Amino acid sequence: MNALNEALVTVHSRVITVLTVANPSPDFSGPGVSALQSIANVVFAIVLTLAVIGGLVAAGFIVVGHISSNGRVQKMGMVGLVSCIAGVAVAGGIAGLINWGQSLKVA
Repeated sequence: MNALNEALVTVHSRVITVLTVANPSPDFSGPGVSALQSIANVVFAIVLTLAVIGGLVAAGFIVVGHISSNGRVQKMGMVGLVSCIAGVAVAGGIAGLINWGQSLKVA
């Protein structure tokens, strides 16, 4: 019985040691963050440029589908336009998250 108690205490102390996590302190001012920010800015500029071009093409599909009474082409244009807007939102969100991370003051 004594050996069983010792085994349970040992297992319990090891489980507690495994489950204990130190307080994380992320450092957003590290050496690679500025490079990451410049990469995100370039990617956002490229995505924004391509989204404007894609949005114009998609709007053209909407107009052509409406004029020719072709619902499939019009739907393709609408999906393209929504995709362009979603792409810009995601790319802008990534750049915004990096900016937000850099401005955090973590103690």
